[in-house]
Amino acid sequence: MPARCQPQLRDRNADFVRRFTAKQRAAHDDQIAKQAKALTADQHAAFRKQLGMVHFLPPAYADATKINIVGILRKWKRYCTFNRFQDWRDAAKDATRATAISFLEYLCQTYRITTWGTSWQYFRQYKQLYASVTGRYMDTNDAKEIKKWHDAILVARYKLRAPNILGKDVANVDTLLVLLTFNIRYDTGVLPWEGHRIQLPGCYLGLALTGARPAEFVDGETKTGKDEYTKEILSQIAATSIPCDEDEAPDEDSRLLERMILQELEGRGRPKALCYEDILLMIVCHPETGEDILAMYIKLAHHKGMDNKPRPTIFYFTPTRRLIFCFITIIVSLAVRDRAFAVSKFTSVREIFQAKNRGPVKCTALRWKEEWLKRPVFRQYDEPIVEGESDEGEPDEGEPDEREYLPLPYYRLLYDMERQSLDAGEEKKIEPKAWRRGAANAADGKASDAVRDQIMRHDPKWVTFNSAYINEKVGFHLQNVVLDEPTEDSLLAMLSHIGLMRDPRASKDMVPDEVWELLPPDPVIEALREERARLKGNRYRIKGSEHEGRIRELTKLIATKEQQRKKAVQRGYRKDYFYNRPTWDMEADGEEEEEYVEPAVDLQIPERAQLAEILCNQPENLSSAELLELRIQAAELMVILCSKRETARPDRTRRRAQAQADVTVKEESPGPDPFPLLMDRKQCPRCIGDEALSYKERTFRYCRPAVMYDHFDRKHAQQLGGVKRMLCNHPKCKQGALEFKHLNHFKNHVESVHGIKLRA
Repeated sequence: MPARCQPQLRDRNADFVRRFTAKQRAAHDDQIAKQAKALTADQHAAFRKQLGMVHFLPPAYADATKINIVGILRKWKRYCTFNRFQDWRDAAKDATRATAISFLEYLCQTYRITTWGTSWQYFRQYKQLYASVTGRYMDTNDAKEIKKWHDAILVARYKLRAPNILGKDVANVDTLLVLLTFNIRYDTGVLPWEGHRIQLPGCYLGLALTGARPAEFVDGETKTGKDEYTKEILSQIAATSIPCDEDEAPDEDSRLLERMILQELEGRGRPKALCYEDILLMIVCHPETGEDILAMYIKLAHHKGMDNKPRPTIFYFTPTRRLIFCFITIIVSLAVRDRAFAVSKFTSVREIFQAKNRGPVKCTALRWKEEWLKRPVFRQYDEPIVEGESDEGEPDEGEPDEREYLPLPYYRLLYDMERQSLDAGEEKKIEPKAWRRGAANAADGKASDAVRDQIMRHDPKWVTFNSAYINEKVGFHLQNVVLDEPTEDSLLAMLSHIGLMRDPRASKDMVPDEVWELLPPDPVIEALREERARLKGNRYRIKGSEHEGRIRELTKLIATKEQQRKKAVQRGYRKDYFYNRPTWDMEADGEEEEEYVEPAVDLQIPERAQLAEILCNQPENLSSAELLELRIQAAELMVILCSKRETARPDRTRRRAQAQADVTVKEESPGPDPFPLLMDRKQCPRCIGDEALSYKERTFRYCRPAVMYDHFDRKHAQQLGGVKRMLCNHPKCKQGALEFKHLNHFKNHVESVHGIKLRA
């Protein structure tokens, strides 16, 4: 008689049976759906007839290629309008070699093209557009003649330089340390939420330690263009490539091939970014010390060209001695924040870092919850999401808001990396390719060429590393080798990487006020302002006026021109500063040198200050137990920091605190009633109850009520209108759990109880 199973084991067996039967049922349903899509004999006959008449089928272009074709299509339409062509389709079908040359000439004179690589790339996209519209490929002889004209005439006429002639920056560990330190300790920029300050070093470390492209960690897909490609290109191919008898009405069978061409591909069910299913955390028994440590591997599969030649690559990570470089700590912190672990007791980082192997196994995998497998690790929160609240003030259980799981967009990572690198004093902005080149050059020589190409996902037969990634600054001390003297390897390593000219006194916006005062007005902007003033005719309100459309267009154009001018001045002044500063310093030889004072660390969020102290001032020679405890403390602070955010720049808060010393209350000693029920009419009634903010930000007073009204309408009103249950989050109102039916009901409560009258 078989032994009875323990209750826990019996539950596991029942759970397996339940999951197995569900999987079998899903497979059966898929098989039935596949059979339903099968063609009948009559449909096969119609299908063969249509295929026999088709002369061109759309190529299997990648999404990026489709978007590029749509981009060149827009330029082609502008070209046709400029030349007064009747229809862009007819113009493309009648295009000749001369038309292509004229189109390239138009592109160079209309758009800001500086390299011949860009101009030739436009021609390659034009050939794809030509083939898609006309149903035939461009003549090879015509393409060769256009290539001759491009190289011999167009390049010289518009002074197009060679691609990458300005150099390729290569980052190293020193650059990485500067950026990580600045992010956590010195950055005064306000991020959408402080969890993003934890995500950024995760992205930096991921790029630097794997050599991957940023689109493998964040969302690099362009959102526009694919629908337009289907509408403009595929529909054109379907209409022209499938002839039909005009006398017969098209039936379902005759439109079979057209539907196949225009059908939408099924989604992947996940974004092209790093998701939890790509990560595996493991408790591994170290083969030398015998200790159980936390290890991790990341599988990167969404690389460039993955649709044609997939090369999934797995990278392993182990805990580092320097906590600021520990990628595992960041991933664990983000996973604890998300409650993504399948183990129910893994709700704190201490439980995870102190976990041990059980039984005779040497490796234990830490699994994720099923619903988190296809969700991205690095996500965006451009606006705080307000959910329905229960009586206890906790979010209601229900359908998750998909906005919470949108991947971090590439442009956001690019902007933050550029801003932080310039504010940290780098001469040039650091771009993601600098980390990829740095990883490739670090592996070169230490790993075999085969392993290096595997890391970079390169095909060995093309020698891509030597042609595109090798550091143009020779890191070998050839001079001393020839002279038979000791080599200066550390000095050469510093000289051959980005960050050599870093000046911590520089920042992204370092233009003095005097320069702005002396700068003459821009004549183009002044002309636009004069035109707008003439059209307005000294009237403030323009709604319903004769020139309303033009006035609004001018207003947007003036704002764009002003922003472009501001950025141009900032870039120009910064470039002038780095070029002339060495000369100024040398000419000042003999004068008393102004002592550089390191910027004071004045962080508004206490958890961030504690984390910066741990990561930037880590003691040396810690034992394994001490290092583990410090790692746990850092990870716990990261989890707490993910729930914090800032709403105002710290320097602005400090300036206002000095100007309004009579109303500022210290956070350490807020007084007998830190959050009075009757509020100042310049305070925000929602921010005062946001526990993610510091005390200063919760009690912040705007300069006048109208500014606070704008803030409330922009940040809170629209979100409150979409919640399931609306509550007042004021610390004193939370206890009563007052519930409101609509936004006006809430505004009436704010006016009658808190003394703040909001806009109707």
